[in-house]
Amino acid sequence: MRYNVMPEISIIVPVYNCASYLPRCLDSLLEQTLCDWEAICIDDGSTDDSAMILKTYAGRDARIRVICQVNAGLSAARNAGLLQAQANLIMFCDSDDWYAPTMCEKMYSAMQGDAELAVCGVQEKFEGLRNRKTVSHFELPGTGKMSVTDKLLWRCNVCVWNKIFRKEIIEREQLKFPEGLLFEDEYFFAVYSAYVNQVVFLPERLYFYRRSASSITGRLASGELRQCAEQRARIANLIWLYHEQRDLTKKRLPYLAHVWLRLYASALCLTENEEELVGMEENALNFVRSHIETLSRDLPPVSKQRLALLSEHRWVGTQFKWGGLLRCRSTDRMRPDEGAMMTRKYYLLGILCWKCWKKYTS
Repeated sequence: MRYNVMPEISIIVPVYNCASYLPRCLDSLLEQTLCDWEAICIDDGSTDDSAMILKTYAGRDARIRVICQVNAGLSAARNAGLLQAQANLIMFCDSDDWYAPTMCEKMYSAMQGDAELAVCGVQEKFEGLRNRKTVSHFELPGTGKMSVTDKLLWRCNVCVWNKIFRKEIIEREQLKFPEGLLFEDEYFFAVYSAYVNQVVFLPERLYFYRRSASSITGRLASGELRQCAEQRARIANLIWLYHEQRDLTKKRLPYLAHVWLRLYASALCLTENEEELVGMEENALNFVRSHIETLSRDLPPVSKQRLALLSEHRWVGTQFKWGGLLRCRSTDRMRPDEGAMMTRKYYLLGILCWKCWKKYTS
């Protein structure tokens, strides 16, 4: 089969030790109803059979290009793919996930007007997490073409793999993923969306997202990555700094305040060390007083609650009993649909032994 010299879509696929899932991902690309695409697969120093699988598929289909690099992380792999992309439209696919056959065609069609971004639905697949059944998440804030507002962005998920972007914007603004940090999608979506006026939402669940106990999301849920609190805070500050350096802050104040509060709230809730918590809370209070406090009336209810809780030092309280053998740690968490929730966790000799929740209004 012959294809156009210039592809319509560049699909960036970062790969690291994903040999057991990679064939399904690549097969889903080969099954696309839109043929004019290229897949830029970045082998980020894999030590399993991923490199051999990539070589095999590249030999079968010239649209699959392989770049090998020393392990540098997901952001570095995606940035390497952006530098090599030839098409005017950019998509992403994680190597353990896959596309529905019509994903490229429908996302491409959605971008034929003046929209700078298109977002499709996601079908989430659970694997190894308490035998949970397949469920659907990532609900969209609307359907069809919509003008971008703060409220719309608040309700849009930040993952890059269920979206299609314009390369022109990425190149013009020199947008990159933050290397060496987790939660890179939070940053990329926030800075890219600064240049989006029209977005198209496709209700079809065209992206299949595999969630497992070994994924970052799964490990966060299990408590393994509590140390990521500091990185959440760094991402929040980097997003704000990007807009501040480019005089975009005034244009997007309510949205930026909401994003900053959400990320920093998560960072505070994940912090285990009391000394670090005190420092982070002090930094948060100083930032809020300087940049956000006067915006409270323009924020959604969940962010107003976060502001109130932060000002009252109600993020975390720790009590020690029995000479320190038993510790009770209370954390205020925000849920947009349920309001404030108090989570109390009891640790005996450092081991979590009991949790309870209490809902209240503030």
